[in-house]
Amino acid sequence: MITPALSPLDRTDILNALQIPERSEAACQDPGFYNKLDIQIAECEKEVLHFSSPRAVYRILPAEELEPVIIGNDIRRLLDGCSEAVMVALTLGARLERHLMTEEVRDMSKAYILDVCASLAVERAADSFEDSLRSSLLPQGKYLTNRYSPGYGDLPLSIQKTLLDMLNAQRAIGLTLTPTGLMVPRKSITAVLGVSDNPKPDVHGGCGSCPLLTKCSWREHGKHCYS
Repeated sequence: MITPALSPLDRTDILNALQIPERSEAACQDPGFYNKLDIQIAECEKEVLHFSSPRAVYRILPAEELEPVIIGNDIRRLLDGCSEAVMVALTLGARLERHLMTEEVRDMSKAYILDVCASLAVERAADSFEDSLRSSLLPQGKYLTNRYSPGYGDLPLSIQKTLLDMLNAQRAIGLTLTPTGLMVPRKSITAVLGVSDNPKPDVHGGCGSCPLLTKCSWREHGKHCYS
């Protein structure tokens, strides 16, 4: 069993996600804006790390067993040449979910920054899981691809339920799916990775196949959501 770890967040990542430029007092009418923002970001980061309880469940299976349920060209490219596939579901837990909901009622401005910090934190936890799994496979001469999540590129969100059911995620880590397809707790991730005998280049869906192509706030600022 791999327990994901949390690490401090990067302030630049938080500002990028908030779509706030790096410190530019000349462009800000309130000279104390960035100081107040720094304090609020630090407070929100501290609360996210405090209330989070990262847990993950995963399953490694022959790649051909996942073939009938995967949809899209991107995920097929990811698994091309892979002998095995990894399904993973990860969550920051119900305690953080309750805290986010409380702040959404109490203070929407703070809740927005909390939400951004929590989204970055769950990605950090997923990175930690991925790094640990990769390290465990290397002694066997096995290599792990990057992770690929439903909703990314041309892999539809509709596959989410299948992955959660195959992982028995509700029982294992308390992760469920609403009838509208929203994961609860919200700060959760599902993903598929491949295991191969040789290193493979990362596969990213890119903007062209993304369903948010025409309404993406990242693209409006000349950026993208993948690295």
